[in-house]
Amino acid sequence: MCQFECFIRTFVGIIHPSPAVVSSPSNDDKYHNPIDTKAGECFKNYFDDILLIIIYHYPFYDTLPLLMSLYKDAFKNIVICGSKDYSEHPIMVVDIGPGYYGYECVGEAIRRYPDYRGYLYINDDMIVNWWTFHKLDKEKFWLGAKFVVDGVHTMWKRPIITGWLWWSMSSNSAKACENSYSEIIKQYRSSKYINVTKLIETHLANGEGVKRCFNTWSDLFYVPKKFSDQWQRISTVFHKNRVFLEVSVPTIMSFIDLQSSWEFHLGLYLPDKYGWRRFDDGKLVWESYNHNIKFMHPVKYHTAVSKINVEKLKNDVIPYSKRFLKC
Repeated sequence: MCQFECFIRTFVGIIHPSPAVVSSPSNDDKYHNPIDTKAGECFKNYFDDILLIIIYHYPFYDTLPLLMSLYKDAFKNIVICGSKDYSEHPIMVVDIGPGYYGYECVGEAIRRYPDYRGYLYINDDMIVNWWTFHKLDKEKFWLGAKFVVDGVHTMWKRPIITGWLWWSMSSNSAKACENSYSEIIKQYRSSKYINVTKLIETHLANGEGVKRCFNTWSDLFYVPKKFSDQWQRISTVFHKNRVFLEVSVPTIMSFIDLQSSWEFHLGLYLPDKYGWRRFDDGKLVWESYNHNIKFMHPVKYHTAVSKINVEKLKNDVIPYSKRFLKC
């Protein structure tokens, strides 16, 4: 389920934002609920209690001003994840491998900025229509794609299924996921931080009574504060074992809460519609885009051939987004 560019992703890290980029909400700040958006018409201050985390799989930071133009007026607090320092923006580099382990950005953000109501993860190479988020419950997990039990990896079952290359090739995420499960159970068996019995029960319920490693697109997800401590602890173990992004995200969630309680904010993944190809020139992007789509991936902005994507974002998407903040 990984995108074509997963084959060539480079190292990813975390930007440690300066106080000008991220500020911790005070205890007196009110939570912003769906009703605050006036039926989706006004998002001014609505995301102030959420930390937005944007992942750069490549250090193409020249696109930062463009992306910030789309998100900064809606999201007061933003962390950028990238591969190296950048003179124009405060960056903190963390070892999250060759672009496969971006989920640990959320774990690190939770540890460094623990006072947010929730943590929203997105990638730099996508369009997120944040004005479509007004019906989402900030107390629940959000995931941008669904997963099903068929085709996932059953722990310790051999031979490892080969229908999805990331189970057995490259990251060998099937075995790495199994190792993570065993380590979590051992590490937290007598811990006050994680109720291992409940964790196992929840995971088995999501796996229809079987211990499983799940996989699905994971370019957009959200972790609410009430699950944030468990997330960052489990994420650390998955990161240590080098479990691939699109296995880690749904599997970590499966330990913490029942899938029936998650919010599925389903976007458009262009490979699902058109198959495996490059989408840099934007032709298929803009044939498919509309303002009501939750999000779209991938959308490239860095290369010369992607000029149309930059222009469309500047002249169409960003001006349209401003209408939800003039209230």
